[in-house]
Amino acid sequence: MSQQQSPGTAIGAAVLAFLCGMRYLSEAGTFVGQLAFLEPAPQYFVGTAWNGVLTATLFVGGVLLLLRRRIGRTLVAAGAGLALVATLLANGAVSAYFFAEMDGEELVTGEIVAFVLFVMTFSALVLSVIRPTSDWLEGRRRDDEEPSKHDRLPGW
Repeated sequence: MSQQQSPGTAIGAAVLAFLCGMRYLSEAGTFVGQLAFLEPAPQYFVGTAWNGVLTATLFVGGVLLLLRRRIGRTLVAAGAGLALVATLLANGAVSAYFFAEMDGEELVTGEIVAFVLFVMTFSALVLSVIRPTSDWLEGRRRDDEEPSKHDRLPGW
């Protein structure tokens, strides 16, 4: 019997992309606030641009993924991948260019919160690249699945 392709993995990737995008939007907003109220510093400009790009990539990718556009999958994967690279490689003084700080403390200070954000980003990346998401985007059926009545050719 024919079953519809489940959009579950694509919806999950899109929702996680939106949640991750909200995180980077808050980081970008903090950098903009620091630019407005503190003396301009290079890390504020870099942080605003970096987090703005991640926010736009994840939000637009999530929307396009829900609209079944392949570019949405690519944007979500790219945004989540770049976010993971920054999270893993930005240490010490370099982290001030990627993650906003208030009074010398990063916005995300708890280890559990940082871990949850990392898992969310990693999950968005994985869900966007796995085969069920690709199949749903392309409208493909499994090999053992019969086409629906609407997809059958006359005489099939």
